[in-house]
Amino acid sequence: MYLHIGNDKIIKKDDIIAILDYEKLKKEKEFQKFFESIEKNIEIIDKKVQKTLILTKKDEKIKGFITSISSTTLAKRGNTKE
Repeated sequence: MYLHIGNDKIIKKDDIIAILDYEKLKKEKEFQKFFESIEKNIEIIDKKVQKTLILTKKDEKIKGFITSISSTTLAKRGNTKE
């Protein structure tokens, strides 16, 4: 199944490894180091508001998506049976 993450973008639920509160994490020094290491593999879905970082893994490659949808809302969407 798929998860809509904003601006007509969908991702496979099976590829998701984490849905994180980006607003809180970006304040942490440890997270900043991690983010720098994957920054080239990040797609920003909404440049105006950035609330959530979704990490996916496909073919042993990690990719991230930053979206304006809250992590709570995305988690709820991800838990629904389709």
